[in-house]
Order: sequence, then C-alpha cells, then structure tokens
Amino acid sequence: MMCDVADQAFAEWMNDTDALLWRIERDPLLRSTITSVWLLDSVPDRARADAAVERMLANVPRTRQRVIDDPGAVATPRWEDDPFFDLGVHYQWLRLHGRRVTEADVFARAQVVAARAFDRDRPLWEIEVLDGITGKRAAVVMKVHHAMGDGLGMVDLMPHLLDMEPEPESAGGGADDRGESSPPLSLVPVPGPAKPIVHRAVTEGRAGVRYSKAAVKAAVGFVRDPVRTAQDTSRTAASVVKLVLPATTPKSPIMTGRSLSPRFDTVALPLDALKGAAAELGGTLNDAFMTALLEGLHRYHRRHDVECPEVRFQMPVSVRSSADAAASNHFVPTRFLLPLGDVDVRARFDDAKARLRDVRAEPALPLVGDVSALVARFGRAASVSLLGSMMKGVDAIASNVPGPPFPVWFGGARVEHFYGFGPLGGAAVNLTLFSYDGTVHLGVNTDAAAIPDRKEFVRCLREGFEAVVTATGGTAP
Repeated sequence: MMCDVADQAFAEWMNDTDALLWRIERDPLLRSTITSVWLLDSVPDRARADAAVERMLANVPRTRQRVIDDPGAVATPRWEDDPFFDLGVHYQWLRLHGRRVTEADVFARAQVVAARAFDRDRPLWEIEVLDGITGKRAAVVMKVHHAMGDGLGMVDLMPHLLDMEPEPESAGGGADDRGESSPPLSLVPVPGPAKPIVHRAVTEGRAGVRYSKAAVKAAVGFVRDPVRTAQDTSRTAASVVKLVLPATTPKSPIMTGRSLSPRFDTVALPLDALKGAAAELGGTLNDAFMTALLEGLHRYHRRHDVECPEVRFQMPVSVRSSADAAASNHFVPTRFLLPLGDVDVRARFDDAKARLRDVRAEPALPLVGDVSALVARFGRAASVSLLGSMMKGVDAIASNVPGPPFPVWFGGARVEHFYGFGPLGGAAVNLTLFSYDGTVHLGVNTDAAAIPDRKEFVRCLREGFEAVVTATGGTAP
C-alpha cells in the first residue's frame, strides 16, 4: 500500500546526499534529472487533472519550494516557499501536431524536457500533459530534480497525482486523501513563516554529535573484542575507500563519448515472465534484471567486434527506512565491476547474484551520510571534482524501482505504461526498471555520444531479456 506523504516530515534543510546531488551540477554532465513518461489510454479530463495537481501542491510542500544555497555557507542548502511561484511554468498542456503522432514522438518530446536544465530559482519539477496522440490517447511527462528525492521517494509522491480508480468520489472536488478541502490553485501561494538560518557552529555541532556516537560505539567494541573490532574497522575503511575511489575511464572501449544529449528508448515485457525465470534460476527479480543487462551489453560489444571483459556498473542501494521522509534521498551509489564474455546464461546469473550479494553487504553502506558530509567538507569545487572522478568512469547505471502492482488513473485516464528515465550522471547509459500493473517497464536513457546506434543497443537489450526468460524453458516475450 502506498504511504501518505502528507504524514511524513519535509525537512527544511537538505541532507548531505541531497546537497551533493544539488551542487554537482556545477558540472553539467552530472545533472540529476529524473524523468517519467506515463502513456494514457485517453485524454484526461482537464478539471480533474488540475484538481490532482492542486492536491499535490496542497500536500507536498516541496512542490512549492525553491532551494536557497548561500555560496559562503558551510551548512547544506535549505528549502523555502517560492514567493514568485508561477504554476504555468511547471504545469502545461501541449498538443502534439502531425499526421500520425506516435509514442516515439512522446519520447522525443520527453528527451527535450529532460535535457533542459532546471531554473534553479524555482521549484524543481515540471509536468507536461501531451494531447494529440493517434487513437485519441495522451501522455504525461514529469520531471523532477534528484535533490527532491530518490526513485522510491518519487513513488511515494504518486498518490497525490494518481487515483486507484477511474472515478474516485473526490474527483474534481479539490479534496485531499483525507477528504479535507484543499486550497485552490494559486500563482502566488502564501509563504510559510520565516525560518532562522543555522549558523556554522550549530551545523558542525550536530555533525560532531553524530561522529562522536560512532566513535563511542567503536571504542566499546574495541574494549570487548579488540581483534575483531580492528578487523571490522579495517574492512569498513576498505569499503569506504572503494565507495569514493576515483575511476575516470570507462571499461567499455566503445561507449566512451559523453554529451548533454539524452536519448530515450523502452523495453516492456510481462512481469511474471521475468519473475518466473528468476525463481527458476534461484534468485530475485533484480538478479534476473542485471543478468539480462549483462547479456545485452555483451551482445552489443560483439556486434561491434570489440572485446570487453568487464563493465563498471553503478547501482543505487536503498538504505531507506519507514521513518525516512519521502522528499529526500536515502540511497548509496555503489560501483562495482561485472564480467561479460561468452558464458552460459545460468552461469552469468549465478555470478551476478553472488556479486550483487557482496555489494549489498558492503560495510560502508550505512555510512553514506557521513561519507557525503566528509566529501562536502572539501569545498564545492573540490567535491564536484571528486564526484566527477567517481562517476565519469561508470559504463552503466542500473535501478530497480517497484511500482504499484495495480492500475492507476490520471484525470480519469488510465495509465497503460509507466516508464522512468534516471539521470546519466556521467555514465553512457542509465537503465531503470519500473514494474507496474503486471508489466516490467525498462527506461533506457543513452548518451548520444556514447551510443550513437541506440536502436541496435536496445535490440541487444531485448535479446538479453529474452535469453534470461528462455533459459528456463519460458517463452520469449
């Protein structure tokens, strides 16, 4: 069941991970834009769609807030209500024109939206409703900045825009999920009360308390079991080094170019087919997902007659708890090497499963907040340089985000397909798996300079998924 974001806290100050995702955009190759595309079975009712946006504005403070980031401050940036909020900047209805407007035209438009940098003086989200698709259909392109939250956090925001039935009782009435009346849409909402600035001493004091607790825990452990504690400390230190170690050169010899031009493609297949294959092979959906990606990448390099023994992946591992607010980031961007080569699909699956298990067991994962704070203390220019050295050597980013297992509606129109496109962040490709209503939706975001033949790349990915499904006797999707 989706959680109610209105009951969760929206912190005034960014956490350290949010702040890094905000500040790394000093390097435009590291932009952190999350884009989703919803393909609808019909054109939404305008009044009901407007009411859904009204509900989101009323219940999600972050959608009305901008970022305040003092260049000379040590503290992380803070959120404040935008006194110049203009809904027309963030929410638009557009009609696509042409003799035959297809889904390809929708994704072409989404590419343009994703490539456009946010106005950093305004709230960090945009919604476009696209009309005019052949068959009297429509689509929604939604774009948010990663500083507002991670993939799971964005899923938790969806109940404020989407309905679980085509005609809910509150449709068009401007009521929120609790049946309470929401304020009407306004171009200039009433700002909240002024909040005091946290001074440098206070910020450093909070960090000091956090570090001192960790130090006390380590000291107690050392007294009780000095040998084991020393070994654990050594493993943790090695894990932290692995997390931040620079790696500026991609492993792929052909996916090396980088640009500011994302290209969107998709792959869809029945969820049961991939889950069934994963179960037969003795693993999880995520294991099957990664195996399919590796198989696809191997085939792509072979099509180019290029040997590529291994690729460097980045995968966000969620460290989110039920107490964490949706409107923030709670993940660790782990990096690891995975082999390609001519191997049996079952052997590839077993190897990927074992390596992913090791990644999830890294001792550094719970320390992501402290690591982010440490990186931030190097200063803005140095921290961006360090993060760039960590991210630009990544070949592929892979994310697995579970969506609602039931259909949802926007303005009375059913969402038939739901694709998420994560940011490239210096990588050649971002591959985001979003499961929705019995279908696996893969959003493929490729850098045009790294993968100029994207249709061939997507064809290889499809073959990779087919290989996993048929490895256990299943039928190719």
